[in-house]
Amino acid sequence: MKRNSIITKITIWYTVFILVIAVILVTIVEFSWADNAADAAQTDLIDEVTDASEHIVWVSDGFFLLDDEIELYDDNVYISIYDRNKKLIEGRFPAGVYGGSVFEDENISKVCTEDGEEWFIYDRMFMIDRNPVWVRGIIENPAESGSFAFIFRMVIICIPLLVIAAAVGGYIITKRAFAPVREVTEAARGIQKSGDLSRRIDRSGNNDEIDRLADAFNGMFDSLETTFNNQKQFISDVSHELRTPLAVMISQSEYGMEDAEYSGRALQAINRSAKSMSSLVSRLLTLSRSDSGRLNPEREDIDLSELCELTAEQQNVIAKEKGVSIVTDIQEGVHITGDYAMVIRILVNLIDNAVKYGKNPDGTGNVKLSLATSGCFARVDVADDGPGISEEHIDKIWDRFYQAGRSSNDSAGLGLSIVKSLTEVHGGKCDVKSKPGSGSVFSVWFPKN
Repeated sequence: MKRNSIITKITIWYTVFILVIAVILVTIVEFSWADNAADAAQTDLIDEVTDASEHIVWVSDGFFLLDDEIELYDDNVYISIYDRNKKLIEGRFPAGVYGGSVFEDENISKVCTEDGEEWFIYDRMFMIDRNPVWVRGIIENPAESGSFAFIFRMVIICIPLLVIAAAVGGYIITKRAFAPVREVTEAARGIQKSGDLSRRIDRSGNNDEIDRLADAFNGMFDSLETTFNNQKQFISDVSHELRTPLAVMISQSEYGMEDAEYSGRALQAINRSAKSMSSLVSRLLTLSRSDSGRLNPEREDIDLSELCELTAEQQNVIAKEKGVSIVTDIQEGVHITGDYAMVIRILVNLIDNAVKYGKNPDGTGNVKLSLATSGCFARVDVADDGPGISEEHIDKIWDRFYQAGRSSNDSAGLGLSIVKSLTEVHGGKCDVKSKPGSGSVFSVWFPKN
């Protein structure tokens, strides 16, 4: 048995438990059974003496007659009959017990033989036709008899054997019961050594605690695999997004150093690339804070109706340069509690996403910003006239760097991820409804005041 193993501990506790139970049972047998056996023996003794008196008949001149039905030895009781002078008339008694002990009416006394045996003696005087006669009964104390002592000694001897059998049996049973745990442990170690997070632990199919343990491990490996794959994808996507501005900055700086007349244009290009990188880093920082729970909004009362109008007006100027018009349908007097800057960012990102991806094939389009209350929430909808999103992409549209096949656009694919994070930190939720060829509607809900 391995040191400090659960099997060893369970076996030891099980063995100690069996030992304690055995000792308790032996103690109960020794005291409780012995007392009950002695009481039962005394009861039998009294009954046999009383029964014997019914078979004695007075004859004459101190003579008594015993009928044929009397039993001088019955149920381990020795019966003897005496006259008024304590002279034996008839009877049987065990060797070493008679000894001329004193007669006491209706009294049970104890005597011990040289062999250590204990006997009960019961004397009773009966009047037969107004003539006294003594009836004595003798029975061995079963609690002190040789047979009981032998049985008790055998029990004492068997206790160590019982404990050993319990230890061996408990170890075997526990080892077999924990065999699935060893399999789970070995499978987990195999996954750890190989680094293959796609492997899973097999279930026994019994739906017991071991299967639930395997399910817990498999769930953990699912989470680890997803996190690891997301991390790899994140690193790959960030590297991809940073590669282009870095390449521009390097090439433009080299051109500027070679051609003094081009240095001004090179600095402008480097500045644009640096701003692009700064924007990307800022968005990544926002998402990182959201993941770590450090994205804490500064809450204040916000007139969401007014904010939607202002944001739509500002973004409409930029949208018209790209051939897109922004229209509004805003309910008045809608207020929420939240971070003013974060809510603006949510609205800008939604409108910017619609302007970029919501154009018709001819390059024009319309974006509609709507605000209405729905139960306890304020609902903001941003609808576009774009080509829509297929079903295979719609569940992933909120993922980071995911662009649903629109990689030709200059977006890094972080806008909707930021919208989702900022909305959820306000206690809201996001949704999108879209079909290919029918445009898209992005919705966010904020708890309203």
